[in-house]
Amino acid sequence: MRCAFFTAALLTLAGCNNSNEPVDADADTAIARGEARYVTCQGCHGNDGEGLAGMNAPRLAGLSADYIERQLMNYRSGIRGGPDDFYGVAMNGRAKALGGDGAVHDVAVYLATLPEPSAPLSADEADAQVLALGASLYETCAACHGAAGEGNEALKAPALAGTDPAYLARQLNNFRSGVRGREGDPEGEQMRAAAQVLPDEAAVEAVALHAASLR
Repeated sequence: MRCAFFTAALLTLAGCNNSNEPVDADADTAIARGEARYVTCQGCHGNDGEGLAGMNAPRLAGLSADYIERQLMNYRSGIRGGPDDFYGVAMNGRAKALGGDGAVHDVAVYLATLPEPSAPLSADEADAQVLALGASLYETCAACHGAAGEGNEALKAPALAGTDPAYLARQLNNFRSGVRGREGDPEGEQMRAAAQVLPDEAAVEAVALHAASLR
């Protein structure tokens, strides 16, 4: 796998870290450390956190530090990922290889400084009827994720606008099947219940495509 090199690099870097590394109160220092650590993630998630569909790696730019840190900790603890999540399981080892909780924090605060990509999917790239169905179904999602898919940090709901639709569909199916949203992940458990309202794969793909098309 093309990410094997980057995993090895992460492990090497982690060997230089104290597993009990404290979180530096100096935000600028934490951001600088996070930028250095993120180099080993760029092969999958892109130089600017824009995500790479070919690597099945989602956009990270534009997400809050709290959300990113929470998901990395979920991967580290095994609440997210695992053998039933074909792509997510790779993140279990990579999240652990970052080092201590301080390293996770550093990467999260750095990613939160990156601007959201400015080229979401345009409506003319998708079937209008599918987008219309997705817009209708998305109305129940907007209460948490925002009408424009901007997310709501107070509700711990991530931004969805401009995210790769294949990734969004995969995560919705993971929630529907119980692969994601396991015990110990309260926000994920809420999404697991919310995803059950989507009746079939066509609905999942429509919602994902609509969310991806939002600005």
